Amino acid sequence: MYVDGHMLTKPSMDRVSPGPLGVRVYKRDQCFEGYTLFSSAFGYTEYLVDLNGMVVHTWPVTKSQLAEIRPNGNLLVDRYEQGRNGLDELTPDGQCVWHWDGPYHHDFEVLENGNIVSLISVNEPCRDGFYLSEVAPESLRTDVIVEIDRDGNTVWSFSFADHIDEICALTGLPLPLPHAQEKVDGSIEPVGKADWAHTNTIEVLPDTPLGQKDARFRSGNLLFCFRSLDIIGIVDREKNEVVWAWGLGIIDGPHQPTMLDNGNILLYDNGTYRDTSIAREIDPVSGDIVWQYEDGADFYSPYRSGVQRLPNGNTLICESDAGRIFEVTQDKEIVWDYYSPFLGQGPQNQGRHVYRATRLTADELKPLFDVRESDFVGVGDENRNRLMDFRDVLNYYEDGFRFSTEG
Repeated sequence: MYVDGHMLTKPSMDRVSPGPLGVRVYKRDQCFEGYTLFSSAFGYTEYLVDLNGMVVHTWPVTKSQLAEIRPNGNLLVDRYEQGRNGLDELTPDGQCVWHWDGPYHHDFEVLENGNIVSLISVNEPCRDGFYLSEVAPESLRTDVIVEIDRDGNTVWSFSFADHIDEICALTGLPLPLPHAQEKVDGSIEPVGKADWAHTNTIEVLPDTPLGQKDARFRSGNLLFCFRSLDIIGIVDREKNEVVWAWGLGIIDGPHQPTMLDNGNILLYDNGTYRDTSIAREIDPVSGDIVWQYEDGADFYSPYRSGVQRLPNGNTLICESDAGRIFEVTQDKEIVWDYYSPFLGQGPQNQGRHVYRATRLTADELKPLFDVRESDFVGVGDENRNRLMDFRDVLNYYEDGFRFSTEG
């Protein structure tokens, strides 16, 4: 958090919520129907669960955080294998049919042309003016946006360090960078972070009415998020510059800003220094906060986390460090509340942490379900009819849960 000219943070602290794991709240008539995709942070399994919490599909992954379903039913997933970060494309049964190795971290998105825009990090000598000489690190861990083709070639790149002056001019961020730590006696001392920005999001802006009249927000520009500087911003690819940035002194350790159909931006404001999290929707032109969800000490994840605005107007929120995924209405009523029962397996996993979550419709999952049509051979309905179609089996179980909880 940017406080009195200093960029301050705190150590991580998990919020443990006593109670059962799995689904705690499910108000079917108010939820957006679908399935939720997630994995334990740096875990070894990707999960797809329905609104009853039933696991309907899994994929074996390698120390992963983030995945998306492709139109062919495959899964594109990130990988943090020791010395071999990158991306893998997996078939429904977990076979790798494409991979890319590189200094990947945090986020990716597939473009219409099939290329992938992603984040990588590069180590470089500390640049003049970035830090006070007495705290300057020997090297910087600089984040770079890259576009790669299916052959793994980099066809475009954008280094944030080359554009620090634009970011400072748009936000008022001072140089030298004001990273600092608060000591036990309350005094503040400057520090030189090698990982000076810690970019955690890259998103291609959709076509919106706002983007059609204001070129800063036009379709194809790239939305990014600096966790360590409390800034979100937009890169204009045609101009090759940062054209909009916001958040300094307002948000605190943010994650996953995403542009909505109305041109507003939804984000998870972690509150790492504040000790409470807030899901916010902002008007990027005025900077006004037009909607937000907060719940004091009962809603807090200092790191990771994310948000998704659903087609019915509800918001899906991933409170990472609590292992919690929940859905709220515009009136801030919780209509679905799920606590992951899965511990990340393997070395350096992060327990029940969930990096992000995505709600997907049955139509979006049709290619995956089509592949699994012949999976079930021993399920019978109440009339002793055998159910052979995977989706029929899912519907049968989901209806059974609904009937058992109504009336």
